Amino acid sequence: MLNTTLTRLLGIEHPIIQAGMAAEAGPDLAVAVSDAGGLGTLGTIASTPDRVEAAIARTRDLTGRPFSVNLVTFETAPFRDELIDLALRMNVPNVTLSFGDFGPALARFKAAGATVLVQVQDAAQARAALAGGADVVMAQGAEAGGHTGQRGTLSFAAQVIEMADGVPVVVAGGVGNGRGLAAALAMGAAGVVMGTRFKLSHEYAGRADQKAAIAASDGSDTLADLANDAVLPFTWPANVRGRVIRTPFASLWEGRTDELRAKAATYAQPYGILLDATLDPPVNLNWAGESAALMSEELPAGEIVQRTVAEAETLLRSLNSVLH
Repeated sequence: MLNTTLTRLLGIEHPIIQAGMAAEAGPDLAVAVSDAGGLGTLGTIASTPDRVEAAIARTRDLTGRPFSVNLVTFETAPFRDELIDLALRMNVPNVTLSFGDFGPALARFKAAGATVLVQVQDAAQARAALAGGADVVMAQGAEAGGHTGQRGTLSFAAQVIEMADGVPVVVAGGVGNGRGLAAALAMGAAGVVMGTRFKLSHEYAGRADQKAAIAASDGSDTLADLANDAVLPFTWPANVRGRVIRTPFASLWEGRTDELRAKAATYAQPYGILLDATLDPPVNLNWAGESAALMSEELPAGEIVQRTVAEAETLLRSLNSVLH
């Protein structure tokens, strides 16, 4: 068993956190990960307060194990304030805060007695999270799928670990199997976050063609570009970009953020719905990271947890052979 400050703090068996991602990371996935001994996380970014409330209630009905709710905190995030209020009202014991000014939400959740995990993309954010009393700092590198910063995972995680003074740090970005978990623990981290790996799970409610593209990826076909968000009816922070598997749509608009944003503005867009279907090629944003190279098979989420832990344990035991 991999016993770390993270597992002890959260009351989980394995130092694996499932990334919140979006609404497709719903109760079925979170419960499967939590029941397997990790920390499942409910995504909220493409959802509404009533749906998130129902998801939290369903998750509680399905498992008594710890889970988290992921909340994005940048100013233009849809329903930001309502979702923070909802999580406080429902006494969610664990929350993950990501992007933008997380300080006010961090203070409110700490005052309410919640365990707060804060995901950061640069050193200034890491310092702010630690100063604000974050219980866990998630150091996210640029290899991550979905929205991320611009620092490489390895050096950034090492920097945050040195800053943290004993506060658990988990590594996010590029981790897709037990090798990544073993590497993170060997460098002094308390665990890892995995997102792309759990997109390729039975419980993730995503499109079959997007899962197939992740399974077929060799890791070199991902694209981190501001244009990937230009079709969304809200604006992410300037230092954040989205990483996707390349598609004809993503390749066509690469580097043309302003042009695509202007085109998007000519169409009416209800919240959460991507741009008008008449675009050619059609919108296809398959959020995934470079760790897609490490997976080729869709599996039950619980089996992903167990395989990752078993591989990491084997590798960590083998490290004894390099010490003389």
